[in-house]
This record gives sequence, C-alpha cells and structure tokens, in this order.
Amino acid sequence: MSVYKTNTTSETKSTNLGVQSKDPQSLIDYFSGINGQTFSFNAGEYDAVVGFFSSKGFSANSSSTLAYLIMSQAKIDNVPVFKILDTFDSLTVLQLNETIAEIINLNRYKTSVIGFKQERSTISLVERNIKV
Repeated sequence: MSVYKTNTTSETKSTNLGVQSKDPQSLIDYFSGINGQTFSFNAGEYDAVVGFFSSKGFSANSSSTLAYLIMSQAKIDNVPVFKILDTFDSLTVLQLNETIAEIINLNRYKTSVIGFKQERSTISLVERNIKV
C-alpha cells in the first residue's frame, strides 16, 4: 500500500498502485508503508530470520519480505524475534504457511487478503430465523 500525494493539491490519497509521481517524498512514503513507521534491525538477526525462511522452502525475495514483516511486528509487540522463530520451528509446513498468510493479512487492507479457500456451508431456509 502506498500513499500518493498530488503535486497540485495538498490532498493525500491511498492507493495500491505504487509510486505515481517522480516526487522523492512519494517514494519515501511508498517504502514507509501506510503508518509511516520505519524500523532498524540488527543485521545478524535479520540474516538469521531470512535464513530460517529460506530453509523452510521460501524463495529469497519472500524470505527477506517475511523477515521484515516478522521483525517489525516483533519490535511493535516487544517480543524477541528468536522466540517467534522457535514457535514457527515447531509448526508443520502447512501450519507455517497458514500462520504466515495470517500475519501478512494483518498488514494488508481487508479488501486485499490472501489465504486458503475454505468451503462455505450454506444455511437452508429452514434453519434461518424469519420474523413475520
């Protein structure tokens, strides 16, 4: 999610389309995210988290993105990142993928979610409460 600032007005618009202008501040806002929070991490911890996700079969790009998400959430929650990795280590591959999808969805708009399809059970007309 990025923030698009028009040059002609002081209006700020939210968009999913990325950087829309050549304004350097627009690029900074894009990489800062929605809330504008920026974090600095220990390089060793970051490399360890990237390595953890790489060892679980994630690509290099997704491993680095997940490392940033997990470490920033750990910093917000004031939890050691290695405690989170210890929890992830006990999960199966499917459980890890579901947990990662849930964490990613917490950092996205509700209109743009990822995950696993769950079959919906339809409620028959007899089971509904109908007021007359």
